[in-house]
Amino acid sequence: MKTLRMLIPVLGCLLAFAAAPASAAKYKVTSVADGGSISGRVTLNGAAPEPEILKVDEDVEACGGDRPSDELLVSGSGGVQNVILRIEKIAAGKDWDLPAAEFAYDQRKCAFIPRIMIIKPQMAGAVLNSDSVGHNFHTISKGVYNINKKIQPGSKLAITDKKIRKTGMVKAKCDIHSWMGGAWWVADNPYTVLSDADGNFKLTNVPPGKYSIAIWHEKLGESKQQVEVGAGADTKMDVVLKL
Repeated sequence: MKTLRMLIPVLGCLLAFAAAPASAAKYKVTSVADGGSISGRVTLNGAAPEPEILKVDEDVEACGGDRPSDELLVSGSGGVQNVILRIEKIAAGKDWDLPAAEFAYDQRKCAFIPRIMIIKPQMAGAVLNSDSVGHNFHTISKGVYNINKKIQPGSKLAITDKKIRKTGMVKAKCDIHSWMGGAWWVADNPYTVLSDADGNFKLTNVPPGKYSIAIWHEKLGESKQQVEVGAGADTKMDVVLKL
């Protein structure tokens, strides 16, 4: 009986290890022959709601007055900004076209600039504070990059290339100024883009083949679409999101 009790925890650990998903293969940069593209537009199904008015109740002189939320930005023609579109589970392809220099994530007029940002693993950068008041930069993620630190006026928080090793979502907030919100997406491959102010997007130099496109917006949620890219062709893929 004693032997059985000793074996149960061991068996549990083995089963848990066997059930754990294998880590994703590392993306490889290679030459792309006859690459195509995926382009389109993200729109909202229906009229855009009036934005929530955020109450600015701290450091009003530095931050400014109450403001409309920029969580959901929809153009006059219905295009949705700040939608992340990415090819899932692509093992190899083009090189990264993100800026070679360090990324910069600013806090200006008590707002994150840009609100949504795409970076890659092991990318160095800095969180800036361009305001005349301090901010408490607080991130929430599943082990991607978690920090809770005050940044003094006119200073910055340096992030080394060893700090962000995993991929996934990093949500940002300021505990001093509760209306501030933003996010980083740490991409696992360079086929990851952000829709522009009118909802347009384009994924370039894509190897021919069939793909699953993951779509994310912080308010409108997540979805997927399937697409097939022909050699040298521009494949159209329009996305309609619902509230």
